[in-house]
Amino acid sequence: MRYGDQRPAARAPRGHDGLPAPHAAFPARAGSAPEANAIPVPKGDADRAMDAAACIGCGACVAACPNASAMLFVAAKVSHLGLLPQGQPERAQRVLRMVEVMEAEGFGACSNHGECMAACPKEISIDFIARLNRDYLTSVFRHQPSEEGPDPAEG
Repeated sequence: MRYGDQRPAARAPRGHDGLPAPHAAFPARAGSAPEANAIPVPKGDADRAMDAAACIGCGACVAACPNASAMLFVAAKVSHLGLLPQGQPERAQRVLRMVEVMEAEGFGACSNHGECMAACPKEISIDFIARLNRDYLTSVFRHQPSEEGPDPAEG
């Protein structure tokens, strides 16, 4: 420093955008998603989500099913995140996409024989299939295209 130059004042820490970082006394994170581990999850929901997450994708359910249905596998994958608050934002799109892929791959529909549950090494319940069906129907009705057809402004 040369004589007469003023010593720069201590600067507040700055974020990647060049703006001052939030003060440590006020840790509010405006506009961002809450920390996932800070969201309370009811024990029953957490237990069911972990039961669904136990699916290892071995395919025993598909092999045992007389319709070669992958409904138990898909239901476990959809329910795993669908039961938790963190999975809610994409819940409807997730179930629609997974059922669409299951149908595109040629898997059969569930006819409730229960052979899949009996063959499952992780004992995944067919209750998850009922949940998948409910989520799927809810998503289909909520995301139906309008009856008027496409919006002319969209081109």
